[in-house]
Amino acid sequence: MIRLLKNEHMKILFKKSTWTLAISLTVICFIMAIFMKKMLSSAGVGENVYGYLSFTTGFLGVLPFFAAAVSGAIVSSEFERGTIKFLLIRRASRSKILTAKYLTAVLFSLYFLFLYFLLSMLLGLLLFGPSTESGDALFQSALRSYADGLVESIMIVTFAFMLSAVFRSTALAVGLTFIVTLAAKSSISVLAYSGAEWGKYLLFANTNFSQYAENAQPVFDGMSPGFSAAVLIFHLASFLVLAWGVFVKRDVA
Repeated sequence: MIRLLKNEHMKILFKKSTWTLAISLTVICFIMAIFMKKMLSSAGVGENVYGYLSFTTGFLGVLPFFAAAVSGAIVSSEFERGTIKFLLIRRASRSKILTAKYLTAVLFSLYFLFLYFLLSMLLGLLLFGPSTESGDALFQSALRSYADGLVESIMIVTFAFMLSAVFRSTALAVGLTFIVTLAAKSSISVLAYSGAEWGKYLLFANTNFSQYAENAQPVFDGMSPGFSAAVLIFHLASFLVLAWGVFVKRDVA
């Protein structure tokens, strides 16, 4: 399994698109930090690294799409390039190959999240300086946001991975992931406002565990941390079962 994971990592790291995504994320972080610095300087407002870190959590929703671009191609690209035949003649079973690909996709979602956190901390220190007062509350709040971001990222990556295994088309897998995710996330508030109770069973109504923080109100009545965990596990299992079922049984001409 370790050898398969290394092989999958090397495939992704040798792609120009992967480095394009990493560089794009870095550029976005720099632009955001400079814009924030100029805006606060013009307003005469001071800030510190923890305040800036807290501000950057508002853009965590973008990161899953970076990871989805990798996950949506990790299986389908093998079919598009015709390399799937060489991959399947190895001693490793199809299930083990797909497991290595899925774990690699999840790990890359962690890498993008860590890169964003690291850049936010470094730019916060360089442009805004260290905290002159206790920033534990802000830092802990930011970490909770990152935890929610990790949960959402894993779910979106798994969905993109499933589409990649089922449809064998990178464009379709990545495109559908973007469209479905944006449509589903935007519909949650509409369903909650209209009182549609069935909306609480949807994936993106349950990825934000901050809604269970003290004095916070869940999106739908009757929701709890245990309920959200159960819904997420159900969706995760459904995506993986479908991906494995199609990939393991598919004939490769």
